[in-house]
Amino acid sequence: MSGNLNTDSILETLAFVATLFLLPPFLVGVIRKTKARMQNRIGAPYTQPYFDLLKLFNKNETISKHTSWMFRSTAAFNFAFLLVLAFLAPWTSFHPIQINGDLFLILYLFGLCRFFTVLSALDAGSAFGGFGASREVTLALLVEPAVIMCLASLGVIAQTSNLTEVFNYTNVNLSTQPALWFLAGTGLFLASLVELSRMPADDPTTHLELTMVHEAMILENSASNLALTEYSHCLKILILLGISCQCLLHACPFFWHTTALIRGIASVLSIVLMAGFVALIESLAVKLRWTKLPEFIAYSVAMSIFCVLIALGKNL
Repeated sequence: MSGNLNTDSILETLAFVATLFLLPPFLVGVIRKTKARMQNRIGAPYTQPYFDLLKLFNKNETISKHTSWMFRSTAAFNFAFLLVLAFLAPWTSFHPIQINGDLFLILYLFGLCRFFTVLSALDAGSAFGGFGASREVTLALLVEPAVIMCLASLGVIAQTSNLTEVFNYTNVNLSTQPALWFLAGTGLFLASLVELSRMPADDPTTHLELTMVHEAMILENSASNLALTEYSHCLKILILLGISCQCLLHACPFFWHTTALIRGIASVLSIVLMAGFVALIESLAVKLRWTKLPEFIAYSVAMSIFCVLIALGKNL
């Protein structure tokens, strides 16, 4: 019996590590391939992001003489923070190491990633980096309340700020709240589009730096530094889309009574499908003007307010 448990634990660990390190670039490949097919093009293969990262690691790096240690260290800091977040955040149903992922610790780690990215963009001294950093901070100020309220409303009903317990399928308090899970998942997905600088908040494929947010902040990066920055962003896509997918899966009563294997497979497939849905949005939507972005973020805030009302009504 103990041998079977050890085997299951080893397989779960291998599945988690493989998903964590291999899936992020694949999600970018799915987005690019889906957009290409929507535009009646063949597009690059799904595995192209892997080759792009390997090519960047083999290139010679060019660094401005005006940059400090902050610029050189940001990529490594962000990768370390997001790696910790991958073990704390409930982006998948299978976690080999059950670490208590406190809501506020997770939010602060995301904030640290943004903080170092902004400092790195300003450290390079380029005008485009300053534009992107300013927009990034402004968008974060608008969208963070929605993220906090969506997750906090789940924690209120579960009576804990530990997201590992909140997203546990044995949590009885949240097993009868499909509407709350759905609203939280939808609100987090809309907020993720802004956090990840995707359409309609930003166009990651544009070549006009004046309209960029994320891409403008990393223009000065090159070679291995750029590769680590790009991979960290892919990892952020995996975590944010994964949390949204977990909320939507919890909204389906079927997954509360099924096996752990089915939940694990559904977790991975839902993230891939969510990436395809992001590509669909980017193919059909247009980039909003900067003055219109608060109206789009208001939809996410509205979802979070509904979540708070449901949580308050449940506790009354």
